[in-house]
Amino acid sequence: MIEEFKNYMLKEEKSDNTIDNYVRNVKQYIKWFEVSTGQKFTKLYRANILDYKSYLRNIKKNKQGTPLKAETINANLSALILFNKYLKKYNIQNDIVVTDEELIRIQKQKINPTKVTIEEVEKFRQLILENEGIRNYAIVTIMAYSLTRISETLNIEMNDFDFHTRELIVRNGKRCKTANYIYE
Repeated sequence: MIEEFKNYMLKEEKSDNTIDNYVRNVKQYIKWFEVSTGQKFTKLYRANILDYKSYLRNIKKNKQGTPLKAETINANLSALILFNKYLKKYNIQNDIVVTDEELIRIQKQKINPTKVTIEEVEKFRQLILENEGIRNYAIVTIMAYSLTRISETLNIEMNDFDFHTRELIVRNGKRCKTANYIYE
């Protein structure tokens, strides 16, 4: 299956470097899946990909023993998205588990020139609740904890919340991308 995936990427005109990285990332996912579930890999499932994302964010370390960067995690997830397209195209898998329109990537950490404590955020949210009402409180809360822009936040609809997976889907974000945020 991996050799066929390589050939698929060649047809898609991916660079040699991209092909090598995607193959390595898919192999790592398959190994993680088989070790963590005790089953042979046969199909991608969204829930497994989200579990893998959590593993990459919270458990997996790089060679230096530090947590993986957002770029590394997103590269792993991009490989799985393309792998899923390959599986669907060649009828190895019947459904699309994740698409580019429904990204599961994580937000990159940006350096913030100011330091705002959690206590300051909570105090601000409380002031908004007391003086501006529940609507503005909800807007500020979403922005504070998902790091969405005001335009992204104002475009959120109730069906963008998946209460089962505890995800918020932000559609038409920067560069018309869609992102998922896991909320607690």
